[in-house]
Amino acid sequence: MKINKLYQKGNRDVNEDAYVINEKTGIFAAIDGATGLEGVPGNIASGAVRQVLSADVTEGALEDRVKAANQAVSDETLSYLGLEGSATIDDVPKDKRSTCALAAISIDMDHLRLEYVHAADCMIFLQYENGDIRQVTYDLLHHFDQQAINDMVELRKKEGREVGIGEAREKVRPTLIKNRSLLNSHNGYGVIDGSAAALNHLEKGTLCLKRVTGILLLSDGLMLPTKSEENDAWMQTAAIAFDSGLDGLLHEVANRENADPECVIYPRLKVNDDKTGILLDLNI
Repeated sequence: MKINKLYQKGNRDVNEDAYVINEKTGIFAAIDGATGLEGVPGNIASGAVRQVLSADVTEGALEDRVKAANQAVSDETLSYLGLEGSATIDDVPKDKRSTCALAAISIDMDHLRLEYVHAADCMIFLQYENGDIRQVTYDLLHHFDQQAINDMVELRKKEGREVGIGEAREKVRPTLIKNRSLLNSHNGYGVIDGSAAALNHLEKGTLCLKRVTGILLLSDGLMLPTKSEENDAWMQTAAIAFDSGLDGLLHEVANRENADPECVIYPRLKVNDDKTGILLDLNI
């Protein structure tokens, strides 16, 4: 197995993404931290998950490790706020919590088996011998982000002038706050935030690796920026990564970001997000 990794900070001071490449345990993960609105930094959650999944413990199912990682997020969040011993994560408002998306896998090549756990907008793809690409996970969070993006597009139309990305994002802040309130709820999306509810909203499962030649894990910072009328951004992204590698994907994403610094041609919420990718070549 050949392992390729890409890890790059976006245009903020701190990289809130994290990753796990743990060959001893067969665990690999892309993790995307998200800062609470005026709350706890996203790297608190992503770092806690990385630390737990990186541990050289060979026993236990991946789901159990993610449960332990979720508890670590709770502990680290409360410690950051100075609330350890006096509160629970449920006492911290949802929009203030440090959270993270997750695409984690555990590979057993002896039995051609892959176990996965997924939350939010980190993604998992497989490629087969015949070139077919399988999108394993679904980016439910993008549905809610798209609402804010649509609000930005309508705002710019209504204003009849050039509205910068900073101003536009501030004006759609109520939508972002509303979306945050829906995390780990029936009408919302699943994300790791340290709460018990998070465990009820994880996607998880086991897949057969027969005839699989490649496995791709991505944070959403590597999703190809697309125009409003396009609706297959993730599959376009995976196709580029499998065909041209992570460097080829980064080149295409960066070109589009740099050509559109105000997020007008390719509407999005961030100009240049943190980027994490792991590409496993099984055809060795």
